[in-house]
Amino acid sequence: MSASIATNATSFEEKELLVLFGSPHPNGNTGKLLHSFLDELPDHVKVTVYDAYKQHPMPCIDCGYCTKKQGCSQRDLDAFMEAFERADFFVVASPVYYNALPAPPKAVIDRFQRYFSARFSMGIRPPVKKPKQAALLLTCGSQEVAGFAAIRSQMEMAFTVLNTTLIGCVFEKDTDRAPVEKAALLRAKRLSYKLTGAGDTNDD
Repeated sequence: MSASIATNATSFEEKELLVLFGSPHPNGNTGKLLHSFLDELPDHVKVTVYDAYKQHPMPCIDCGYCTKKQGCSQRDLDAFMEAFERADFFVVASPVYYNALPAPPKAVIDRFQRYFSARFSMGIRPPVKKPKQAALLLTCGSQEVAGFAAIRSQMEMAFTVLNTTLIGCVFEKDTDRAPVEKAALLRAKRLSYKLTGAGDTNDD
């Protein structure tokens, strides 16, 4: 999973987009949806993709470190969290497993606990200084749609302390039967325009 980064943008201030990629198949249906989204980004948006399956993030162990100090006792996600704090845009691209995120990206989301503790244990408001806008790109092998709502609810809860606003979602079901449809790829392109302000779209 990669994206080209423009270094000579002159008309626009450079922006940063961080992707949490949660599929074990970079070129599978979720990957295709993400590629369609990234292909429409303007040149002044710098992209960083964190592949949760390749990076093997550690789970939160509720050690209490973040209730007393900013940060986490486990250092494997330091670079990811620094990138998140810098980002203007945040995208979660993942399949749905049993109406939830797969274990690797879920571990990353759970590690956002450091910001909940910063807010509620140490009174840091906001715990993430830079506001950001987010999008969800989710696929499901079955026709079940409950997982989409569950993951959206989970992310919206996390975003309440992450200074992040969910701008839109693309949900594509039944991908075990057939590859992701062209209509979903088009919705991903339109959501890319909407997230970065590169164009107008009415998709939710």
